[in-house]
Amino acid sequence: MRRTLTLLTVMVAGAAAMVMGAQPEGPPYTLEQLEDDLYILHGGCMCGNTTFYITDAGVVMVDTKVADKGNEILDQLRTVTDKPIAMIINTHTHFDHTGSNAEFGAVDRIVVHDNANASLRQPTCGFLANCDAFKGESAQYLPNVTFQDQRTLMLGQNQIDLHYFGPGHTNGDLWVVFPARRVAVGGDLFGAKSVPYIDTENGGTALAFADTMAKAVAGLTNVDTVISGHVDAYPFDDLVRAAEFHQYLEDHIVSSRNAGQTPEETRAAFELPEHLNDFGFIEPFAGNFIQLMYDELGAQ
Repeated sequence: MRRTLTLLTVMVAGAAAMVMGAQPEGPPYTLEQLEDDLYILHGGCMCGNTTFYITDAGVVMVDTKVADKGNEILDQLRTVTDKPIAMIINTHTHFDHTGSNAEFGAVDRIVVHDNANASLRQPTCGFLANCDAFKGESAQYLPNVTFQDQRTLMLGQNQIDLHYFGPGHTNGDLWVVFPARRVAVGGDLFGAKSVPYIDTENGGTALAFADTMAKAVAGLTNVDTVISGHVDAYPFDDLVRAAEFHQYLEDHIVSSRNAGQTPEETRAAFELPEHLNDFGFIEPFAGNFIQLMYDELGAQ
């Protein structure tokens, strides 16, 4: 628990700095092996994890961290395989998950959800959406494979399942499942065991978050391990508990608002039950999430 909370604190500090436009130095790279052919690349920046799934026909890479990390990511990959990158999957539009897409040369398939594809193709966008990174000559690295609700892709003999369960962190958060390994990659819908950041400019919503997480728990069958967007790989039961955490938080906010309490009073009164006390309730995300849900409830 102490390690998780420390990582959450670092992540929050880094995320706050990046939203302000800075790029703080991150922890060193750590390549974690989950299976003979499945690795998580942590660190290198205050950014998302990168996952490598090494198949008989090349490497599936999920998320590419921030810009100017392509060579370093490739150096880490080359410590375990010489196979080419055959597919990039981005869990959502944000710059700390799509930043180095254009730095790996011609990749056969670049995969996102339909809504993330639209975000990356906007004529203008905010800092987080990263559409400016795909202008001019870099437009050739825009996604070329998209889907709405569910899609199965094959790379050689290896199956990759894609799922979309609804809006949350953004409106284009996909889930990647490697069924042969019973592993799912959750991006920032399960970025960490904590209150999430909600990007309303790209369709994110606090009010739908718990429902989307519940749909993920119900829809991700035959999965044992879930790779979070920024921290660790967790047992599937932690995703179940994450959905419970978000429903508990939503119920608290709704009941407090109905009782006439202010967002500040709602924040002060929030307490987690003992079995969920490994989930962080850290500022500024906690206060921002509560205020946003108040705003969304008021707009109904």
